[in-house]
Amino acid sequence: MKFIIQFLWVTGVSSFCLNPRSTNRQQHTQLQATISTPLPKYPTARGDDVDARRIIATGAGRLHLTAVRLHHILLATEEMAAASLHELRSGSVSFAELAEQVSACAVTRSKQGELGWVSVTEEPSTPNNTDDPPVSPNAHLDEFFPKEAREKLLLITTKPGDVVMVPSHLGYHLVQVVDVMANVRKMASQRKRRTNGSNLLEALRRDTDLTYKMETMGCQMNTADSERMEGQLQDLGLRPSEEGQNPDVIVLNTCSIRDHAEQKVYSYLGPHAKRKRNGEDVTIVVAGCVAQQEGEALLRKAPEIDLVMGPQYANRIGDLLEDVANGNQVVATEATHIMEDSTKPRRQSSVAAWVNVIYGCNERCAFCIVPTTRGVEQSRPVESIVAEVEELVAQGFKEVTLLGQNIDAYGRDMIPKRKFSDLIRIVGGIPGLERLRFVTSHPRYMSLGVVDAVAETPTACESFHIPFQSGSNRILAAMGRGHTREKYLYIVERIRSVIPDASITADVIVGFPGETEEDFQDSLALMEEVRFDNVHTAAYSPRPNTPAATMEDQVPDHVKKDRLSRINDVNKRIAVERRAALVGKTLEILVEERNIRNPIQVLGRTRQGFTCYMTGDIDELRGKTVQAEITSAKNFHLVGRIVG
Repeated sequence: MKFIIQFLWVTGVSSFCLNPRSTNRQQHTQLQATISTPLPKYPTARGDDVDARRIIATGAGRLHLTAVRLHHILLATEEMAAASLHELRSGSVSFAELAEQVSACAVTRSKQGELGWVSVTEEPSTPNNTDDPPVSPNAHLDEFFPKEAREKLLLITTKPGDVVMVPSHLGYHLVQVVDVMANVRKMASQRKRRTNGSNLLEALRRDTDLTYKMETMGCQMNTADSERMEGQLQDLGLRPSEEGQNPDVIVLNTCSIRDHAEQKVYSYLGPHAKRKRNGEDVTIVVAGCVAQQEGEALLRKAPEIDLVMGPQYANRIGDLLEDVANGNQVVATEATHIMEDSTKPRRQSSVAAWVNVIYGCNERCAFCIVPTTRGVEQSRPVESIVAEVEELVAQGFKEVTLLGQNIDAYGRDMIPKRKFSDLIRIVGGIPGLERLRFVTSHPRYMSLGVVDAVAETPTACESFHIPFQSGSNRILAAMGRGHTREKYLYIVERIRSVIPDASITADVIVGFPGETEEDFQDSLALMEEVRFDNVHTAAYSPRPNTPAATMEDQVPDHVKKDRLSRINDVNKRIAVERRAALVGKTLEILVEERNIRNPIQVLGRTRQGFTCYMTGDIDELRGKTVQAEITSAKNFHLVGRIVG
């Protein structure tokens, strides 16, 4: 049967089919038809399109793409290619394993199908210092991954994680996009301000010793981004500033979730801007969600800023600072495929590490600015995640937390689609890893398969963070959450039945526009029914570019304050009761750090994520798993005694 690979754009409006026997011109015409309608700039403006391929194909991200890193499997027949693609889709075998087993390519089979970096342009160039005729940058691939296959691949996708089939005169190639390389300096907007970056320019040339300070606001995603930026800065030769020292480079990694986020940025930058106005050579960088939200407006309001960069550029701060050093103010907010790190993050812990698995969010919750600032969902390739975790284990890390704004959506943006439950099993099975966690789950997408994967994977910790945001179906509908109170309780029931000792934490918003006292009581009732181990509470605050900001029936501040106080009281009471039930039990604790308030105590966490303090020597116990008898329970932590 004739085999055609087809994928539908998430919009559902158009589709692109690659027929092995169609011509390049026909394929190109089909692809152009899918992207002919201008799209809103994303992620700096809220849009409806959620397909990263389509968004980036129409913007600077595709224009300045320079190379893609590829693996391939060469197969003789269409039927073999179809069967192999089915195996990959099922998750029963990895691409590398399949390449070693079935690929007909003698050159790449022993290298697990690796082709390496492939230029997106075939334009010939003349070799340096020779009289040889011009050659294509990909000429070395022609014998086993010919030009016709390369061109067809680029018409389909350049998105990391995708696996597609393309035909050539050699047979049928299953091609995996592993990574991309883009010229981020060309993607950024620049304006000349000063003759050079002075000390910064010298530092980049390794001629002087400069310091930096990283300030991080917001969620775990920002923490992970800051670790990557610090890795880049240290790779450039900069070192962390000491306490009380004025740094040469200040990086503020911002969060736009809370109210007055922009004002907090300007307030924090004030002293450093003053230093610059007084003649000091200080480089000011604003990164993160406020940077993406405000863009060039930040430069107008605070002209002392040198670099404004969105979250998608966290691992490319070094490239952007080169332009700053050459005397430019730089703004980097264009949508782009997420590129893998070229340097190692500077981890804040030597025991537990964050690992990003999916960036962005395709949801359109009425209150949330994240889709505007972090863009559409882009899942990392499984192989990249596994490689990072394996390296962390080799370095001595014991615990890894997989990160995603909507982690249950992992893999749904890939070709073929992947499941987060499969990722839990794959990563959880890495030899030497002791604990695996993940955040944040979304009730709309969280599958029962995820609960089963946690139950069946020994390294997966019995801990779930699932925001419910409101206990009222009416408010949930107004929020655009895509789930009901009943769906949420069904997930909780499944967790409690399969993993009785699991902890469940959540987020809730009070005072959403139109929320009545009855709606608020529904939230309190849900908390009483579920009995969460902790709930992160917040009063609703309007955020730019969100539908809820302009809704009628905004709840008065004094009402929000009252409801926040009442829900905090309920949360505290239940949390204390849940922890009190652990007193007298012996639990497994992974020791992470010293208790900074009591140097003779160490800090660790149970598998359920509860913080526990114990008397002990951190130099002896850091990174070790101990058994501790819980002697007392406080509001949000435990106190224990090491036994055995």
